[in-house]
Amino acid sequence: MVTFYPTQIQARADAVLHTLREKVLCLVVRGEALLIFEHVDIPEAGVQVPAGGVEVDETPSQAAVRELCEESGLTLASPCHLVSYRWEAQLPERLTRQVCHSYVFVAPATTPDAWTHHADGYVFASCWAPLAAPALPWEMDAALPWLQFDPTHSTPFTSPQENRA
Repeated sequence: MVTFYPTQIQARADAVLHTLREKVLCLVVRGEALLIFEHVDIPEAGVQVPAGGVEVDETPSQAAVRELCEESGLTLASPCHLVSYRWEAQLPERLTRQVCHSYVFVAPATTPDAWTHHADGYVFASCWAPLAAPALPWEMDAALPWLQFDPTHSTPFTSPQENRA
């Protein structure tokens, strides 16, 4: 189940109140494509977007920049907060409840079509999927409907949560 928060401030307060893990998802767009990857060493992990936990000493924005670099090798600045939501699901091995913060990054047109990146003993195989249908598992595509484009700038602009920290 996905429940969207009106603001990131409310999402973070809920995470503290209920001691929920905070996670970031990095939605990297290049034109009409979304960056996805697969764990070469763990094919059962499926297709994913760069994502991971927010560390105690960092903001969600800082975590998004770090996770993107760790899992893709890309160093992109200026993540734009898209939306925050609470994700609750009964997985085969456990119940999970976490607060997710989605961030949008814009990749330059010169970013390769596909590449591999080695990090922390894993191999990540990255490529681009159609933004309209990236075939992501779990809640990873929950924020995509919030992504809006401004054709006069050819860069993504965000949801109603924009400018509401």
